[in-house]
Amino acid sequence: MMFGMVDPVDQAALDYWHGVEFFNIYDLDEQLEKARKHRPVHLLGPEQMIDGTWDSASVAPRLLYLLPFPATEATRIVAAQLSEPEASSIVNARDSELCADGFTCFAKLKLSANGRPNFGAISFSALPWAIGQLQAGSLDRLSMRQFEQETTALRYELIQECGAATPEFDAAALSALVERLVQWAGYRPPAGSAWAWMEVLQEPETAAASAAVSEAAAIEGDASGEDAAEDLPILNSFFVHDLNQAKGMLRQPAPPRALQAYLAGIDVPKLDLDSAHGHSHILQTLRPTSSIAGRWPSLPDQCQSLMQQFALNKMKALEPGQILAVNGPPGTGKTTLLRDLIAHLVVERAGVLAGLADVRQGLSSETLELPFLGKGKPMYKLAPALTGYEIVVASTNNGAVENLSLELPQCSGIDPALLDSLRYFQPVATKYAGSHASKPWAAPQLPVWGLVSAALGKKANCTRFNDIFGYRAATPDKPPEKYLADAKVDHAAWDNANAQTYWRYRKQLNAPMSFKTAQEKFIDARAAYNKEHAVLVRLEASLAQLHADWERAGFLCEALPAFDSLPLAELAAAAGALAQRSQEDADGLERRLLPKWLRWLSQIFDAKRYQQWCTYCDLASALRRLAQDTETFAQQCAAADVAIWDGGSLDSHANQVNAFWQGPRLNQSRNALFAAAMALHEAFFLNAQPTIGLAISDLLSRPSESGNDATALWQWLFMLTPVVSTTFASVRRQFAGVGSEELGWLIVDEAGQAPPQATVGAMMRAQRVVVVGDPLQIPPVVPHGTRLLQLLGNHWLGQQYARYAVDKNSVQTLADRAYAFGVRHPASPDSFIGVPLVMHRRCDAPMFGIANQIAYANRMKHAKNGIATLHPRLGPSSWWHVDAISGNGSKFVPAQARRLFAALVDLYVSQAGACDRRLPDVFVITPFREVRSGLCTLLCTRANWEQALAGRSIPVPTKANLEKFRSNIGTVHTFQGKECDIVFFVLGCDSSHSGAINWASGEPNILNVAVTRAKKHLYVIGDRNLWGGKPYFDTALAMLNDFHARHAA
Repeated sequence: MMFGMVDPVDQAALDYWHGVEFFNIYDLDEQLEKARKHRPVHLLGPEQMIDGTWDSASVAPRLLYLLPFPATEATRIVAAQLSEPEASSIVNARDSELCADGFTCFAKLKLSANGRPNFGAISFSALPWAIGQLQAGSLDRLSMRQFEQETTALRYELIQECGAATPEFDAAALSALVERLVQWAGYRPPAGSAWAWMEVLQEPETAAASAAVSEAAAIEGDASGEDAAEDLPILNSFFVHDLNQAKGMLRQPAPPRALQAYLAGIDVPKLDLDSAHGHSHILQTLRPTSSIAGRWPSLPDQCQSLMQQFALNKMKALEPGQILAVNGPPGTGKTTLLRDLIAHLVVERAGVLAGLADVRQGLSSETLELPFLGKGKPMYKLAPALTGYEIVVASTNNGAVENLSLELPQCSGIDPALLDSLRYFQPVATKYAGSHASKPWAAPQLPVWGLVSAALGKKANCTRFNDIFGYRAATPDKPPEKYLADAKVDHAAWDNANAQTYWRYRKQLNAPMSFKTAQEKFIDARAAYNKEHAVLVRLEASLAQLHADWERAGFLCEALPAFDSLPLAELAAAAGALAQRSQEDADGLERRLLPKWLRWLSQIFDAKRYQQWCTYCDLASALRRLAQDTETFAQQCAAADVAIWDGGSLDSHANQVNAFWQGPRLNQSRNALFAAAMALHEAFFLNAQPTIGLAISDLLSRPSESGNDATALWQWLFMLTPVVSTTFASVRRQFAGVGSEELGWLIVDEAGQAPPQATVGAMMRAQRVVVVGDPLQIPPVVPHGTRLLQLLGNHWLGQQYARYAVDKNSVQTLADRAYAFGVRHPASPDSFIGVPLVMHRRCDAPMFGIANQIAYANRMKHAKNGIATLHPRLGPSSWWHVDAISGNGSKFVPAQARRLFAALVDLYVSQAGACDRRLPDVFVITPFREVRSGLCTLLCTRANWEQALAGRSIPVPTKANLEKFRSNIGTVHTFQGKECDIVFFVLGCDSSHSGAINWASGEPNILNVAVTRAKKHLYVIGDRNLWGGKPYFDTALAMLNDFHARHAA
């Protein structure tokens, strides 16, 4: 499809995703649970309006969550409308585990201390309105435009009715309001529903304390709470506005090309990388001339694996508007891959900086138009040549993207030889690393080398990063408040902690490096790299020539082995031996010819024998040269210390473990080049326009108020901090004002867990997109009923529904379709996945073997070479059989939980000291919510531990430690991206839950994730008679039994 043309399937897919967003759930239970930790919360109905509950808070500001109703209402209404039979037991099991439960509400309204409602700031949930459209058979009305028209009209109506002389907001007013909301939505909650939940924000007698708590809570708020409400008049969707905007962008003459490719109704033609053509393409892509110069500065002898380097070289060639898909199973180096891409882009931009005649050439002639600038010295935008290198890392997993950004600046893993020179705004990075939104600054546990990345997104994260421009505490040990004037800051205390703001660092910097000097150092480093790289280019040319020489020699000597069949040393020896044999044959013939002085007569009288002698002589000479050239080439390879293709299968462990044309010498020069690139960036930023920090700080505080300068300000922020991470939920608020393709690079992390609509807002703002994930991990958690999703999909997409179904696809699966290179899907050979990473470095045996067989068709290679670790208390990894008898209809099996509890007590006793009350560092994972709930009750109740430890002189775990341990217990979906040495996988379910068992075993994903969380030890606890014969679990049972039999004492 040509750019600028509108594909009706693109629009229909966006309409479908747009429609799904209206049925998202605002989690009222979660909101109230957070509120109860700090303030009173009351349920309101007719009775509570007259029993004193309402009046008790009449002089305090309040939040009303209006018309709470069950989150399952949409699913119930769909079921009631369909004439089809009931859903299957597997669908019911899926819905019971993934669909939102608990309560949601119609709207959120704030009341002032004098009881006046702020209808101007009322926030509506689209869910009740969408249910009303569903009941009325009006799904076509599910649009942002229609919703905003109706909510705007209702808001205006409520404001007008309120007026200046409104009487007290009492029971009658609240009753009238909830009835008006019912009319607006066209949906009435079940009979007997309450009017509202009331959260008392500030009680009169504790006003000061509550205010402090409220401020801290507001700062800590995630994008899912108060932070998002500033931007969205809709409580229950973060994506609906961007989905609506994307529909318009795709109609423009220059639509966002990556998004267009992502939405395409047909797959792009594929080159199967497992085919002969695919192998040739891999070898061609791995040539030294295609490699990247930048490298994350780890130890020089740590090389990328073959497919990691292939992916990186393809990223180097990525054009604007293109998507690159990488499929990385657990432990195969996805983060390592992304680090090298970041280093590549930093070095590429440094190359532009090095070519500037002076600092001023790095600035555009266009100025920023910011309100606070006044008529002072103008601030300039970056020169266009320095833009397009912005790196946004986005994910649905807030922890994953935060961890990536917080780990990148850490010194651990960096080549120690570089730590003295690799210091990019280092004191500023230290201040950022130790900052907290509401707690005192604390020295980072691991030292940091530079301000290379920032974890943004939610308000608390933006506040933390903004601390690089100001002090919110006089000394590091004081809790942060509002930003302080310079005179109120104890700079010596902060300097002693090596934690400085950008302004303090700039002021205190002794003999800062000039831009010219930084350019020269980078140019020198690049020359050193180019020298090493040129050796490899020549070496590759020698290899090509040698290969051609072997092919020609093979025509002359059939006994000569193929060039690709043996290591170089053996090839040289073979050629030498054949040369010796040919020479001996030549010598034998020579003795039968006339003497040398009459040899010319042999050409006449013994022509055949003479010709044979000449042939043997020539062959011997050619083979000697070939042997010598091969030996010389082998010596050159050894001197360069790089891996090259051994000529065997590219799929072999030997070829996959290290990328070709990489080695310590080259990597050392690449490390130095990256360090020089960072130093050049710092010199440019300090010299070009140092006061731009004022504008960046303002951007972080008020991203939606930057107007037309938003993109230019973000480009400056990315010049200071090359990488920014965020969640998809925060993209619209964070990048407000950034238009189509105005950011350089989008990296989608954990893409297999992101629903396909989540990335639209980020993708439409990016020029190039790299999608990294694994479709065989946990698919996106979509909290909607299966039949509701089918109804919506069929309405907008008809036969194309399955291609875009949010419960069957992810960002990863759509990106895989849009990328031209890949391999066949291990579980579905008719479809393709993207570039596969195969070298696994996380799990020991047997976890690696189980995952490799059930999910990856044994494609992965084990970097640990089958290492197995036996636990001294728990024994070898195994399946602990416990008969499943629940007796109460629950999936929770008490006997299985008691078996786990006994093991935890044993671990606790074995490690407990006189004062150590920490619980063992383990993960407890289960497929089911009910099982998690039962496990939490048993394992986290102090009385159970007191009973288990009775009679032993061992301290009982503290209440705080038991509460903390809850985060180590959860369903499989909550452990994506995490790892631990020891994992217990508790299956639950008795024979009455066959549907749940069939759902959990229907695909390898659930078992795959659980198994690959365990680095060293895995213990499956379940009834093997119920689970052991199910797909994938049968393999796990057999391999665990075999492992246990081979390693049990």
